[in-house]
Amino acid sequence: MNKNALIGILAGSVCLTLACLCAPTSLLPFSWTPTLLPPTAAPSPTFTLVPPTEIPTLFPTSTFESSVEISSACVSDLAQELHTSETTYTSGKPLAKDYTLVTYRVSGNEITDPFNTSHIPPELTSYQQDIQAHKNLWHFFTNIIPAEQRTMITGFSVFTDGPSNSLGAVEQADNPHDWILDMDIEDSQNFADMSSTLVHEFGHLLSLNDTQVTPDLQVFNHPTDEEIYRQAAANCPTYFIFEGCSLPDSFLNQFFQQFWPGIYDDWKSINTETDEDVLYQKLSDFYHKHHEEFVSRYSVTSPTEDIAESFMYFIFTPKPAGEEISGQKILFFYGYPELTALRERILSSLCTYVIKP
Repeated sequence: MNKNALIGILAGSVCLTLACLCAPTSLLPFSWTPTLLPPTAAPSPTFTLVPPTEIPTLFPTSTFESSVEISSACVSDLAQELHTSETTYTSGKPLAKDYTLVTYRVSGNEITDPFNTSHIPPELTSYQQDIQAHKNLWHFFTNIIPAEQRTMITGFSVFTDGPSNSLGAVEQADNPHDWILDMDIEDSQNFADMSSTLVHEFGHLLSLNDTQVTPDLQVFNHPTDEEIYRQAAANCPTYFIFEGCSLPDSFLNQFFQQFWPGIYDDWKSINTETDEDVLYQKLSDFYHKHHEEFVSRYSVTSPTEDIAESFMYFIFTPKPAGEEISGQKILFFYGYPELTALRERILSSLCTYVIKP
């Protein structure tokens, strides 16, 4: 789903065209779960990763430790970074399609065995050949997310669709138990966008991996077969998505059961809409009707995007009072001691970027 287009219609502006898979998830579900840039005015401060400029070292090289004390100032700065990412727009003309430039195997903290895609536009060759920029992107992710939390990732893909569209995604690999992290090298040029996108995508990995959702091989092997999907969904006693049947105590199922029963039928009726313009308008109406229940406009896209967006706000913003349902969605994660501890670890790494030594 194109977040630019969705936010455009939700904000009452002209809707942009979808730039990625767009089958209604209730009929033709898919594992491509992108995070995309919302349109506004000015770019945030950049950490340039791509040519033609010299590639800088993104990681702290001073006497800073990789883990620092988490201060209220750091959390405030990160909340501002999230706001910057949610309310700024990278200018430029997007490409007509997205191009996968290179894919890597993931081996622990390293990426290996690059495979370059052929038949890309000549102007993208420099992005494809910039191995150091690819490593910088990957190492930024590994520096933020603890190693034991990303064992499901077996591949890393560098792509671009030009500025302003898809910024990142996760997708199941050839084995549905394994996952691939995708990052847009042209968009990934500033801390606000990179950090918020990667945390959002990790929210998907956290809630969709095979310790949380049992993969359905029939659905996985027949991704466009509506009848197979319907049968699998009917046989699942919990919340079902393309990735499989969520386990009863999984983060996703618990989140869904707590926050979606009263609105899910309305959302499902909207999500069967095949006309993109009508779909966006209906989602706009749905958001405005339930805006106090969502942390962002993009959250109304689906329950899986809702939990990923809420997780991103859980990491980046101070603990809310929880008077509105949107705040309760953030507080949901505080109910798990292991996630509260994970938040501390992620923040301690992020703080090395926003706190000056």
